[in-house]
Amino acid sequence: MNAIPTSQRHHIALSLAHRWFAFFEAPGGDMAAHLAIFHPHVRLSGHRGQRLFAQDHETLRAWFAAVPDEVSSHHILHSVYEDLGPDSGRLAFLVAYQAPGAEGAVRGSIISYETQIAFDREPRFLALDKTPTLPSTRPVFESSWASNRVLARLHAELGGLGEADDANGQALRSAMGNNVQALSVLTNAPDGSCSYEALASWIGGTPSTPTSLRLAVCDDVRAPLPTIQPLRAT
Repeated sequence: MNAIPTSQRHHIALSLAHRWFAFFEAPGGDMAAHLAIFHPHVRLSGHRGQRLFAQDHETLRAWFAAVPDEVSSHHILHSVYEDLGPDSGRLAFLVAYQAPGAEGAVRGSIISYETQIAFDREPRFLALDKTPTLPSTRPVFESSWASNRVLARLHAELGGLGEADDANGQALRSAMGNNVQALSVLTNAPDGSCSYEALASWIGGTPSTPTSLRLAVCDDVRAPLPTIQPLRAT
């Protein structure tokens, strides 16, 4: 993995982050497959390292089991990536977290994440720290499971993690081209949907131009990533 350019590493790191959040947002995910995106000695902490939640797969599994089973959403607002060495990097990002409360109220917060990722045989989280920084006061709940699932797959393709003989992946990479930035996804699919459409938008190419692409998505919450077929660029 040490020959991968920094721009591709950023996409790989974001793919892991979107997979991390989507797992919380719909029941039925495969725990064994999800644990595979974490190093066996992953460190999960909070409040700038002051609280330790997990330090290996066993304690991480226990932490997942203790997370309340509630509807939630996680929208990544901004991210910054930097290489730490030939086999590791750091992804810092801000997330808008929401959960519906009683009588139609919505509670939430803006959370700062600092993560370290290993790029060896398989890209995996080495460490994650989550620190709430501000209240999120948006009054309307905005789901994110489907968009996180689609973004996880798109960033994986842009990071070079797709299968070479996957026709859908090849079509996605061809349609999106190079130098993809400011990637976003819109969809109104309910959490856990097995079939839905999404609209991906980004800036890319040479010279950089805004582009959008309709996507047909086949999904299964038990699968690490959905299957996506591009429909039409605009």
